[in-house]
Amino acid sequence: MPTPVVIDCDPGVDDAIALLLALASPVLDVRGVTTVAGNVSLTDVDRNAAHVLDLGGAPAELPLVSGLAGPITRTSRLRDEPMHGVGGLGGLVPDSPPRAFTPGHAVDWLAERALESPGELTLVAIGPLSNVAAMLARHPEAGPAFREIVIMGGAAFAQGNVTPAAEFNFHADPEAARYVLESGLPMRIVGLDVTRAALYPLSEAEHLAGLPGTAGVAGELLRAYAVRYLERFGVPAVPVHDALAVAAVGHPDLIGWEEGSASVECAGELTRGALVADLRTPDRARNVRVGRTVDADAFSTLLTEGIARHRTDLAP
Repeated sequence: MPTPVVIDCDPGVDDAIALLLALASPVLDVRGVTTVAGNVSLTDVDRNAAHVLDLGGAPAELPLVSGLAGPITRTSRLRDEPMHGVGGLGGLVPDSPPRAFTPGHAVDWLAERALESPGELTLVAIGPLSNVAAMLARHPEAGPAFREIVIMGGAAFAQGNVTPAAEFNFHADPEAARYVLESGLPMRIVGLDVTRAALYPLSEAEHLAGLPGTAGVAGELLRAYAVRYLERFGVPAVPVHDALAVAAVGHPDLIGWEEGSASVECAGELTRGALVADLRTPDRARNVRVGRTVDADAFSTLLTEGIARHRTDLAP
């Protein structure tokens, strides 16, 4: 049976591709989507999420719930992540008004869904962990009701992408990330250690861009994303961070996992937002599984095939 998931996201190109991959996946059952400010402002994130669900042919009744507009302990958020282009989707703007949002707040909605189906739902968190931390604090009974939490964030043994120590999602709200990681709930972390080892080729993005329908729109997003990465780093391929986290829910064998203890640095002048993972000390509580290796070819194939399933869908 497909794995029931709810996805907390901040679209962003890689979030958009992750959502399209999830909607097309025969092994995932998307029960709802929540939004959080991150790659761009909450206003842009909300618009982008609604647009992507429309592009992906998501049922009109699929819940889409808006969440927090910034970090849980600070009044301002990081500046927009420039890799994602204008508005977070490289300038792609819908021609028509997007779907309506579900009433309520993401923090409460997530808790309600978990408590309705204890032990069933996997929470896939691919943006800053503000919503998730607030949910665990406001509704402590809801956390254990999730089957597990799969997180895209952190760089345990690799350099960060915002600072040398920190990855964007964790750096955007370190206090939230620390609170979630220290909650003791079952969770897996898909960080830069594996997303940078599973680069998606520009040639594959160009192939998708030539397909009809939504697949072609997604291909254009990926192509532009990969071109920006090429211009910045000189590599004709790009890490599609959030799509790898979604893929790992339905295909956990894509990634080699190691158990350990983990937290997030919040006070360091140079290391704020850094994921600190200990996979060696045997007498420390092992609270997470951290991705260490990845089958990059299998991921590229899965992503291409998943997005290509959208080629018959309507696109603006």
